[in-house]
Amino acid sequence: MADDAVIKQVKEANDIVAVVGGYVALRPAGGTFKGLCPFHKDSRPSFDVDPRRQRFRCWSCGKYGDVISFVQEFDRVDFREALELLARRAGISLENESASPQARGRALMLDTVRWAAERYHRCLLEAPLGETARKYVGERGITGETVRRFGLGFAPPSGDWLIREAAPGKIDFDLLEKVGLIAKRQEGNGYYDRFRDRVMFPIRDRRGQPVGFGGRILPTSPLAERAPKYYNSAETALFRKSECLYGLDVARQPGTAAGYLAVVEGYTDVLMAHQLGIPQVVAPMGTALNERHVQQLRAFVPRVVLVFDADAGGETGADRALRIFASQNVDLAVATLPEGMDPCDLLVQRGPEPFLSALTHAVDALEFKLNQVLEREGAGGVEGRRRAVDAILNVLALTPAMPDQDGAIKRDLIISRIAQRLALQEENLRGRLRELSSQRRDDERPQRPRVEETAQPETKRVKPQPEELQLLRLLLADPSLIPDAAAEVTLDMLQHPRVRQVIGEMYALHSAGESCSVDQLRVRIDDAHLTEIVLKQHDIGRKITDRPVRMRELLAVFREKHHIEPRTREIKNQLHAAGDHDQAVELLRQLQNQRVGLEP
Repeated sequence: MADDAVIKQVKEANDIVAVVGGYVALRPAGGTFKGLCPFHKDSRPSFDVDPRRQRFRCWSCGKYGDVISFVQEFDRVDFREALELLARRAGISLENESASPQARGRALMLDTVRWAAERYHRCLLEAPLGETARKYVGERGITGETVRRFGLGFAPPSGDWLIREAAPGKIDFDLLEKVGLIAKRQEGNGYYDRFRDRVMFPIRDRRGQPVGFGGRILPTSPLAERAPKYYNSAETALFRKSECLYGLDVARQPGTAAGYLAVVEGYTDVLMAHQLGIPQVVAPMGTALNERHVQQLRAFVPRVVLVFDADAGGETGADRALRIFASQNVDLAVATLPEGMDPCDLLVQRGPEPFLSALTHAVDALEFKLNQVLEREGAGGVEGRRRAVDAILNVLALTPAMPDQDGAIKRDLIISRIAQRLALQEENLRGRLRELSSQRRDDERPQRPRVEETAQPETKRVKPQPEELQLLRLLLADPSLIPDAAAEVTLDMLQHPRVRQVIGEMYALHSAGESCSVDQLRVRIDDAHLTEIVLKQHDIGRKITDRPVRMRELLAVFREKHHIEPRTREIKNQLHAAGDHDQAVELLRQLQNQRVGLEP
């Protein structure tokens, strides 16, 4: 593992405001920066980033840490992997042996995907094999500048092109298979390319690193009739289709400036919007917009505009939009395009103005659904309006309400809007919603065989004893005190399991002659919640100015509690049972010595 100097170098090269700002939209607030917490459904800015102390804290959910723990928590990687990611971001080279197998594996996977993206890109730009693909891209109206900016590429049709490209560079075939670019032949001898005769769209994470690919089959390809039109990379540790948003790395800053991000369906829709000066546009990976997508977008903007083709904004799309609108802390609006046009067609044929106008005049998901059902049912008299009410309330009945007070307020506002639009009493709507929700719960309740169940007592979180917490703070803040503590405080004296675990690791590091710094300790424990505790207690401990004096006082407390008091109780018990005068006198003498803190 990297030593303390290297870890310090990486942290100093990665200002926490700059790093966190790549994930979350931050705004200055006095001496700190504020934003929406990315670790829970935050409705008001409760996430603080302190550049002076290089710490973050959420005042709502309690998350706390430094730049490394932020990357650990957000990207779901361990300490070593987070350190490697930050080192790469800062251009710092870590020795291979200093990183964990997981960190080295992730770094190699990123290198492999980047290598493949460069090969595909060069093939599209320069190779004779890419001529047909270049012609197709040009026919779609995509400029060379856009091709270069988004790194578009081409996978030739041969089936072994990438494998042959990899051989001279000694690229590991196992890694190419691991990142989903090649696969083993069923016969077991050799590999084949998974992407063939496709225009390649690199999928990048928020930092702009390629993590996967989407491939569009050429319309002229012999494979077009039997192969899917679009094909994504396999799910890997880098690429999760249900979480990725194409173009987010280049759209998030313009989106923050515009106050919203627009979600379209396809890669070319994103490319054309950016090309024509509307850069606040992203697309999911062939999946419907989901909660994970919304949480990512919400980190940068308060408003999300879902763009529907005229034929895509049907019942299912409207219902999905309303469910997201009702269950998430987001202003979700819907923009509808002219009949028969997707965003790319509209932009190419009519320029940016009609598309931008559609985004500007988007209505929220509730209004969109109301317009839809009233257009269909409104002319049907009383019964038609009743069906319209049920169409909307049925969607809400299937939607889990947000758990906090904001959720209750949003649900009230939704009911109030429906009542006003349909000229109904709010109480009647609430009653009908309760009925439908109850019916849904009954329908969805699983039928389980009846078994005898024994109620289990709820486990309560035990707080550490004050002296244990104080010991932890002192040792984290000043590891030079570990020898004194280890000589008198054994691990079996510590009752709280987490305190015992951390101090045990510190003792082990000291015994091995290794650094007992907080960062080296984090490597050993590699537990996000425990790391949070360590960082908090370390920061508190650093504020204690007279740590050696406090340690002497604290060790006296441990001696009293774990040596003197138990021995005193033992002597008193023996005294009560003493059978002769001489024995009683000796026990009284020992008891007196205990009272002055002396060994008997």
